Amino acid sequence: MKKFVITLLLLLCCAASALADILPATGVDEDFKAWTGLECTPAVVLCESLSILDNRGDQGGKKVGTLLYGNTPPVIESWDGYAKIYYADGSKTGWVRNDYLMMDPAWYVCDDSTQVYAYPDVMSPRVALLDQGTKLPILTEYQDDTISGWVCVSLRGAAGWIRKTPKDTQGSTSFRPESLNGITKAQLCLENYSPITCTDASLLAELSPLLTNAEDKGGPVAGCPFTATLKLWLNDGTQTDLLLATDSCCTYRVDNRDYSYARHLWSDEEGSPTNDVLFGFFNIDIQAFYNRK
Repeated sequence: MKKFVITLLLLLCCAASALADILPATGVDEDFKAWTGLECTPAVVLCESLSILDNRGDQGGKKVGTLLYGNTPPVIESWDGYAKIYYADGSKTGWVRNDYLMMDPAWYVCDDSTQVYAYPDVMSPRVALLDQGTKLPILTEYQDDTISGWVCVSLRGAAGWIRKTPKDTQGSTSFRPESLNGITKAQLCLENYSPITCTDASLLAELSPLLTNAEDKGGPVAGCPFTATLKLWLNDGTQTDLLLATDSCCTYRVDNRDYSYARHLWSDEEGSPTNDVLFGFFNIDIQAFYNRK
C-alpha cells in the first residue's frame, strides 16, 4: 500500500507539471494519512548525497542507504535535527539529517530555455542556462519593484536566481519561512494592548531564527486561537504580517497556512517548542495573558 501511495503521488506531481510554471507546495497528503494513519510531507534533498540511518544519530543510528541530490523522500516525522522518511519505494523507513532537506517546496518548471543569474539582477553574471521542462525546488522568492519578481532555485551544489514572467505569478507560493531573515523592525499587536514595536538590532537578530526555523503544517491547524499579529519589516524593503497563536501553540499563520516555529528549541520530552521566548521579546507573559481569557 505504501509503495502504491508514493507512486501515485509521483504520478500526480508529473501530471501537474504540465499545467503551470510554478507548482505550489502541496502540504500534508490527506489520502496518505487516511490510508496509513501517518502524516506524510514531501521533501527534496539539497546536498550531493545524504546518508540514511536506521535510527537517529543521537540514538546510535547506522548507515543503511543513501539519497542523492533531487531525491524526494516522504517525511513522516521530524525530531531534533532528524527526519524519518520512507525509502526503497516506500517499503522501508529510515532517518536523515533534515538540515539537508527542504520540506514541501514550491517548484519552478521551465516552459522554455531559462537563464539563471548569480543575483536577482539581469546585469549579474549568468550561472546556468536551463532546458525547457527542467524542474527545480524554489528556495525563496524576492519581490522587486517590477511585476515579475524573482525566485531563487536550488542547483546541484549551488543556487541561482530566475526572473519570473507575469504568468509565473499565477498559483505561486509567495511566502517561505526563510524569507524572514533580515528583520529590521517588528511590531506586536495583541488585543487589549497598545502595539509594541522593537527596533533593537540584537533582539531582532535573535527573533529571526525563531521564525525561520519553522515547519510548514500544510494548511490551517485546528484548535489554536490566532489573536495576535506580528508585523515584520525586512531589509529588502518588504513587510510581512504573521498571525500568532496566543495559547500554548507555537505557531504562526500566513495566507491561511500554519507554520510551527522555533523548531530548534525543544522544551519538553515530546519535543514541543515554547512560544514564551517570542512574546518575551515584547515583555508579554503570553501564558498569563491567555489564562485570563
